[in-house]
Amino acid sequence: MVSRTAVMTLPIAAALALAGCSGADAGTAESTPSAEQTTAAQASPTDSETASSEASEEATGQDPNASSDVKDLPDYVKPYPDSEVLSASIVKAHNDKDEKKPEQVSLVVRAKAEAKDVFEYYDTELGKADFETFGDEVKTKSGSVQNFKHKDNDSVLVVTVAEDSSDKSQSIVTVGGNIVP
Repeated sequence: MVSRTAVMTLPIAAALALAGCSGADAGTAESTPSAEQTTAAQASPTDSETASSEASEEATGQDPNASSDVKDLPDYVKPYPDSEVLSASIVKAHNDKDEKKPEQVSLVVRAKAEAKDVFEYYDTELGKADFETFGDEVKTKSGSVQNFKHKDNDSVLVVTVAEDSSDKSQSIVTVGGNIVP
């Protein structure tokens, strides 16, 4: 059984302990870092870690899992005939041996072509790689969009055709999405 004195003094002792832990009085310059400050300091990389990471990216010029070369894109993601390649990229997924994760691909070209012709071309080319149109063509104020889905996996590509704002006789064609290797 707990004595009456213990029950009465326990709240007083707790209050004194808390008062002592609440920090220094106004005349003292000491401070203790908060839990948030301590966690942030632990989570941020050290200067040497940051410098090492930046140095390795500077040495290679890019992420080793990414490429901006059209030749690295899959054969079925190719530039529209007689077009000018503006950009191309593929970011390879970090695949486990037993798990296939999607890679991201993107190709942007400038071509003298109508949306109808571009969609027919990619319908044929992507069809050779077992892609089929997915949904209807969507026309917006700024362009037209057609989605393609692979018949056997979760690969999805989107073809967009928009008017080139700097040259109304040209179209900007973008082919991009996620593919399962």
